[in-house]
This record gives sequence, structure tokens and C-alpha cells, in this order.
Amino acid sequence: MLLVFAFACSTFVAGITLVVRGAVGVTPPLASVAEELRRPRTAGTATASLMDRVLPRLSGAPSPQRSADLAVCDRTEDWFVQQRFVWALLASVPGLGLFAISTWGVALFFPPPLLLAASAAGLVVGWFYARVDLHSDAENARRDFRHALAAYLELVTILMSGGAGVETSMFDAAALGRGSAFRHIRSALSAAHARREPPWFGLGQLGSRIGVSELEELEASMTLAGGGAQVRDSLAAKAASMRMRDLADVESEAQARSETMVLPVALMFAGFLVLIGYPALAALSGP
Repeated sequence: MLLVFAFACSTFVAGITLVVRGAVGVTPPLASVAEELRRPRTAGTATASLMDRVLPRLSGAPSPQRSADLAVCDRTEDWFVQQRFVWALLASVPGLGLFAISTWGVALFFPPPLLLAASAAGLVVGWFYARVDLHSDAENARRDFRHALAAYLELVTILMSGGAGVETSMFDAAALGRGSAFRHIRSALSAAHARREPPWFGLGQLGSRIGVSELEELEASMTLAGGGAQVRDSLAAKAASMRMRDLADVESEAQARSETMVLPVALMFAGFLVLIGYPALAALSGP
């Protein structure tokens, strides 16, 4: 009993000591802090260097287009490598599943070597399809960004018509929006403000980073416009041209989808004719 009481008291005292030390903290000596600042920095641990070597090999050769696709989708190289593994696994699963069934003694039409070859082919196709999927998502993100950019420019022109300055209108309009596009715009404007540059310089750099040419065109037009009413007219013209371009893209996409529906409708009509005409043909061919 005495041993249990002593153990409980020592545990209680140790807990109180740890709580007090965590609340107060231990201030390191100034000499150790200065020595830490002068200590040479290394590139990282062995694990980090290994990942730095393996990750570029798995993600493939770097390209500006892929970097822009990842940036506009708010994704990283690690995510892209993970998606490559996921698509490769999904594409190889059917062949591996049929091969596993054949190993259990179930007779299949396809020989096992062909199933293994199909699994390997699916693995390769899925590995490279991740790049196609990323580019498709990036194009959708750029289209949404262009819609948001047109709305942003409209807000800027409205604020400037109310008497606000150019930079104030651009910052206030960016603060009003929500979503990924406005978040990118706010980050670009904040970076330009920190570098003491005009805000349209930040938008131009953002356009080159995420692959949206309209932002680079906006930077060029605002640089040539100068300031005042010319900037407002330039922004209004840019917003109108972007709306017209978006409308043309929507109309062309709708026309393309309408054309793709011709074949299914024709096949349904042919099936309907076969369904209607089969009884008559059967009656004529019968005795």
C-alpha cells in the first residue's frame, strides 16, 4: 500500500512539473541562438534527398505546360504522381482480376499470358492517361477562370466609375469574389503590392504561371493605357471581348454536342424500323 501511495505521489509531482514547464517554457541562451543562425544549412535529410531524386522520375520530364496545369488546378507534383499510380492501378485491375480467376481453375476464353500482357498494357496506358486527365481538368479550370475574370473586370470598371482609383478598384473587386479564380487574383495582387509593382504586373505573371493568356493581354493593355479613363475604357473593352469569346465557345460546344447526337438518334431510328418491320418480314417469309 505504501509503495502504491509513493508511486501515485511521484507521478502527480512529475505531472505538475511537466505542466509548469510547458506553460512557462525554457528560454534558450542567446549564444546558442546565435550559433544556430550561423550554422550552415544542408539540403535536407537522406530521405528528403531520395524523394527529390525519385519524384521527378515518377512525374516525368518537367514541362511548362504541366506546371501551368498543376498551378491552375492548385495541385502539386506529389498529387500528380499519386494520380499516376491510381490510374495505372485502375487500368490494370480488369486484366489482373481475370488472371486471378483463371488461376483458381475457372476456364476462360483468354489465355493467362494474354491477360498478363493486357494488365501490363493497362498499367502503361493508365500511367500516361493521368497526364491527359490533368490537362482536361486544367482546361476546365481555365474556362472557369476566364468567366470569373470577366466578372472581376466588370466589378473593377463599376468601382472606377464610382470614383475609386485603379489600384483601389482592383483590390476591392478581388476582395468581393469567392472561389479559386479570385483567390489566385488576390494572391497575385498581394505579391505585386509587396514588390511595389503595379497590380497588373502581378496579373501578367499569374497569367504566365497558370497558362491564361487573357491576363497577359490585360497587363499589356493596361501598361499601354496609362491611367484614368483610358484604363477604365481598356478594362471595359477587355471584359466585353472576353464575354463575346466565352459566348462563342459555348455556342461552338453546344453545336459540337448536337452533332454528336446524330449517330445515337440514327441508330435508335434504325432499331425502331427493325422492330416494326420484323413481324411483317417474318410473316412474308413464313409458309
